[in-house]
Amino acid sequence: MIKNIIGAVIGAKLAGRTPRADSAAGATTGAIAASAIPFIISRLSLPSLIAIGAGGYLLKRHHEKQEAARNTLAGRTAA
Repeated sequence: MIKNIIGAVIGAKLAGRTPRADSAAGATTGAIAASAIPFIISRLSLPSLIAIGAGGYLLKRHHEKQEAARNTLAGRTAA
């Protein structure tokens, strides 16, 4: 059940990030992701899921630090 919810959330985010989110391509991307992600999650072990989650968190922090540095160099402050 939880893997289906995770798949739906990730599918919706992926569909929203496509260049034409309101087109058939955006809907197809979201639908494929929403159906494939629960299948993938069910086959992964707990340590690999933890590693993927930690890696995603570290990647997000790295991206936020780069964004803050870019804003600081450009003379803007991050809000």
